[in-house]
Amino acid sequence: MSDVSWMADKKNKLRRMMEHARTRVSGERRVIVTLTSYPPRMNTIWMTLRSIFSQSRLPDKVVLYLAKSDFPNREADLPDSLKEMLWNDFEIRWVDEDLKPHKKYYWAFRDFPDDLIVTIDDDLIYRRNMIETLLACQKSHPNAIVASRTHLIMFNEDGSLKPYDQWIYEAPHFHEKLVGKPSMRLFATTGAGTMFDPKLFPDMTYDADLIKKHCLVADDVWLKVIETISGVPVVAATADQLLEYVPDTQEIALCHVNTEAGGNDVILASLLGELESKGVLPKPFADLVRDDSLDACLD
Repeated sequence: MSDVSWMADKKNKLRRMMEHARTRVSGERRVIVTLTSYPPRMNTIWMTLRSIFSQSRLPDKVVLYLAKSDFPNREADLPDSLKEMLWNDFEIRWVDEDLKPHKKYYWAFRDFPDDLIVTIDDDLIYRRNMIETLLACQKSHPNAIVASRTHLIMFNEDGSLKPYDQWIYEAPHFHEKLVGKPSMRLFATTGAGTMFDPKLFPDMTYDADLIKKHCLVADDVWLKVIETISGVPVVAATADQLLEYVPDTQEIALCHVNTEAGGNDVILASLLGELESKGVLPKPFADLVRDDSLDACLD
């Protein structure tokens, strides 16, 4: 590490330490940023983490959940660029079960039940005010999922859901009136920076068998269905919804399967089919998420 980099790192850690002390004194709920990853992203994940440790409102802790099966030698399998970032507010937690993208929230909700959880992905660079913006919105909407990026669910004339790729992606970016309006009709993409209160989620959230059976690679779909069953709306925290990717990380990405190839539609239909057969849904999913009042925001 160069002298310049060493000094910058020292200043950053001092700022982080002071922010953590301020949070403790103020009595505010801690903000825990959580994410997961896998071997192909290990050499670039430091860019994502650097953007998190440069936030205007720093997180109180960052936890990276990794599957033991991906890294048989644990930290010895990790690059120096990641290990050098480990500190008292950044840790790795090793899990036995590889629940793919679900790892970024599945254990965190129970590890930190009294804190606010912000989920992120390992292939994005985050705006400096992301956490600050989420927190401001959460204070106004404490009983909602607060998201940096949301899609607007769209319907056919008969009231059924349109395919996922016909929803309005990043809708508040194009229709700013949607910002700050909690609705069941909004769909949060959790890796873009989404704030959760774990207390809003029922025990069903952790049904690993159901996750693996229907939506192992679609955590956004699973969480949306759980939120809908629980009556928890989503609110867009910002109109600045577009993503900045870490360079050279999109050759292999779940979005190619889940959205471009129609995977989310198959997954959602499969999951809803079982839940409807078990009587878990009080009425059809399309009826539960329909909110025609948002149409006025599209003018």
